[in-house]
Amino acid sequence: MARSLQVDWTENAEELKQKYRAEKHYQRRERLFTLWHLRLGKQIKEVAEMTGTSERVIQRWVSWYRGGGLEEVMRRITGHGTIGASAYLTERQQKALAARVKLGDFSTVWNVMTWVEARWGIVYSYEGMRSVMKRNDCVLKVPRPQSEKANPQQQVDWQKRG
Repeated sequence: MARSLQVDWTENAEELKQKYRAEKHYQRRERLFTLWHLRLGKQIKEVAEMTGTSERVIQRWVSWYRGGGLEEVMRRITGHGTIGASAYLTERQQKALAARVKLGDFSTVWNVMTWVEARWGIVYSYEGMRSVMKRNDCVLKVPRPQSEKANPQQQVDWQKRG
């Protein structure tokens, strides 16, 4: 027979249930649901089968709960380690960057990264700079090259004909 779970709970089952129902973030909801059912007295194996979560993961959550309570379990959400971290570029710098991109001064993200580093001494990774540009609605649009022999009026006439 399995040992019963030994945890010094600070919340009762009803509080965990209410927090579970109010939570919008799917990972936090899963954790609250799991802790709620553990608080009801169910075994880790039983809850793992119910939720489809590995027993080892649930054991890790219980360990975090023992160490720092519910706040610690809710704080450790995958991919959100930098929540609240300030951006490398200030709002003013981001607006200046967006203005330069709109002028068409850059043709690649690499050019933008080089310019930001030379201008403000801030080094970005390629994906980091793409993220900054996406947040600021910066689109690198460079006109397609045209032949020196091209006749714009002739092209317009050709397009009108069909």
